[in-house]
Amino acid sequence: MVDSAVLSRLGWPLPGHQALAADLLARWSEPHRSYHDLRHLGECIEACESLGGGRAEALGLWFHDAVHTGNPGPDEAASAALADHLLTPLLSAPDVAEVVRLVLVTEHHVVPPHDHPAAIVSDADLWVLGADAARYAESVADLKAECGLGAQAWAVTRRGQLLRRLAAPIYATERGRLREPAARRNLTAELAGLR
Repeated sequence: MVDSAVLSRLGWPLPGHQALAADLLARWSEPHRSYHDLRHLGECIEACESLGGGRAEALGLWFHDAVHTGNPGPDEAASAALADHLLTPLLSAPDVAEVVRLVLVTEHHVVPPHDHPAAIVSDADLWVLGADAARYAESVADLKAECGLGAQAWAVTRRGQLLRRLAAPIYATERGRLREPAARRNLTAELAGLR
């Protein structure tokens, strides 16, 4: 049985579907995860709520890293396919399609203009980038541990990621944009430390 307190804390958006919740919680709790784990999910859901997200956005976040192999590859596409498979018996076809679409937004974080649901999901997934410096550093350490790369490979890979993220606006919602200066400070400081 799934702990109802955990589901309440994590904003489970489909009451009455505890088996699905248990499956997703088990996926988010896999031992190889140190960044894409329940803490990340909780922070995403908290951000989603603060940004005014509804059920579709919450489900998009519950599924966005449900598949995480720890290897390079299309985990978002696999997560979207899982959402399609598991939600089809429970929701209307348009609702399932919207969740699948929102999961896929988290692959590249490209938000079309005026797409508020996608902006919420993208910003929630990137919320930790604008956290205080200590929490940001902790998240980077978790991500580095999860990737399992050597120091040089990590530095090369991460430098490219940081440069791409800094080359465009990070957040797409009005509230998210308030975090933009902090996120840019965090990313810039990390980038300087890689040199």
